[in-house]
Amino acid sequence: MSIIAFLSYVIITSITPGPSNILMMNEARRFGFLGSWRFMIGILAGFAALGIMSGVFTTGLYNLVPIIEPYFKIAGAIYLLYLAWQVGLSKSSKENFSDVKSSFLSGFIFQIINVKSILFFLTVMSAFILPFNHSSKSIVFYLSLAIFLGWLALLLWSGFGSLFKSFFTKHDKSFRFIMCLLLNYSAVTIFL
Repeated sequence: MSIIAFLSYVIITSITPGPSNILMMNEARRFGFLGSWRFMIGILAGFAALGIMSGVFTTGLYNLVPIIEPYFKIAGAIYLLYLAWQVGLSKSSKENFSDVKSSFLSGFIFQIINVKSILFFLTVMSAFILPFNHSSKSIVFYLSLAIFLGWLALLLWSGFGSLFKSFFTKHDKSFRFIMCLLLNYSAVTIFL
């Protein structure tokens, strides 16, 4: 396995806009970095749990992944379009839900069903780890590295939302429109 190819895929996929990144940024925009900690921890825990589940699943059913992947893509695209609709059509954050913080459980569950993350881990396991590494130590090492780098990207997006909170609040309608477009883009890129 080429470590450069592995790291390139993990870093680029983790840092590009996706549902978790966008929602973490939005939560931090609404409540600040520390104010959104429950949701962030839920997303991070869900990401790690999803990574572990994907690792076990992919290792055990390596030949079955190509058969079920299209169904994950369709379900994920539909869910992302629903999220885009929710973000794009909601009232101003000041009027609608600015005082309601998302919970650990909502972040955790969201991340477990986040198709970008599911596809991320299935790809990491089936294209980069399993074809080249069969020992448990190697699998755990590379999977842990992917989880860690994903966490860093998620925290970066959350920090970005917190840092530019006043700017995003001032331009709430434009911000929601752009987030809606990015979620639609995420849905489309599932099939590319």
